[in-house]
Formats: sequence, structure tokens, C-alpha cells
Amino acid sequence: MNDNLWIDVKIPYEPGCLLADAYNRSMENTLAEWVLFLDHDLFICNPFWYDMCLDAIKQLKDKKVGWISAKCNRLSCDEQKYQGKTDNNDIINHIETAKGLYNKKGNLLTKTDAILSGFFILTNKTAWKAVGGFKDMNKNIFGVDNEYKRDLTKGGFDLYIMEGLYFYHLYRQKAKAFKGFKCQKA
Repeated sequence: MNDNLWIDVKIPYEPGCLLADAYNRSMENTLAEWVLFLDHDLFICNPFWYDMCLDAIKQLKDKKVGWISAKCNRLSCDEQKYQGKTDNNDIINHIETAKGLYNKKGNLLTKTDAILSGFFILTNKTAWKAVGGFKDMNKNIFGVDNEYKRDLTKGGFDLYIMEGLYFYHLYRQKAKAFKGFKCQKA
């Protein structure tokens, strides 16, 4: 791995809720080997997040890595969910949580076989090409991440969680926060 390592950061979108198409288009059009996909309802709480991602890639340079993820407050995947008290919507509280977790865990990586949630997908072109990209889930955004994880696992790629990197995720609070916004089907 050379010193010119960089990560292309994307918030994927495709009209008609075609999330797999957005992911695949991003992978096809980037010059970077590594791409980070972030959910649109994710709030960055750690100013060192990008450097932590670079460090994770460097730590795993000799491994067959398909996906590196992080921690957040709301999620159905227990391995990615921070287990402390984070049920409020006070962003300052979440920044403090991120700081505490960063100071405690730093750049610790944990290998996992969990069904990861796609709020934070740090992946690479090598793995993406090997598994045939992200699969269309019949014009539905749900399950694209789960299918990608299954394909990576079948392809022999490892998955990791960055234990010290925490984000505030609106997640199921979106119904209240984004009331009136609806996905327009193509």
C-alpha cells in the first residue's frame, strides 16, 4: 500500500430507490480502490473519522478485506451498535460518546461474521468486482447490504468493525424527522 492511499466518500442516491445501482455506479466511476458509503441520515461525531478509515485499511493491508464498518447508536446489528446509553437525539451527547469511545478503543479492529448494516460500508474495488457488485433487490433499498455481506463471505472476504469510530444515526427516528418526505418510485 502506498502513501497515495485515498478513500472516495459517497452518499449513494438513485431515483426510484435503486440503491444497488447507486453503489455500483459509484464503484464503476471512482479512481480510488477504496470507497466509503455513508447513509444519508448519519452524522459524523469524530473529526478523525477519515484518518481512522485510512489507518484501518493500512492495518488490514495483508488481509482479504471486503467491508469495514463502524459503531452507531441505533441499529438492528448488535455488533455495530454501541451498547452505551445513546437513546437521545442530542448531537453534543453523541459527540461526547464518540470521543469517549475513541479514547477507549482507538483504532481497534474486530473481525466479525455478523450480518452488517449498510449505514457505513468501507469497501474496495477488488472485493466488489470479485462478488459481482451490489445486487438489485427489486427496486427496494432494503437488503442490498445484507446480500453484499453474504456475497463477500461466500467469496472469502473478511468483515471488520472499527470499535473506536462512532456515528449518530437517525435510523428509525427518520419517520418523525423526515415526515412528509417520500421516496419517489421510477
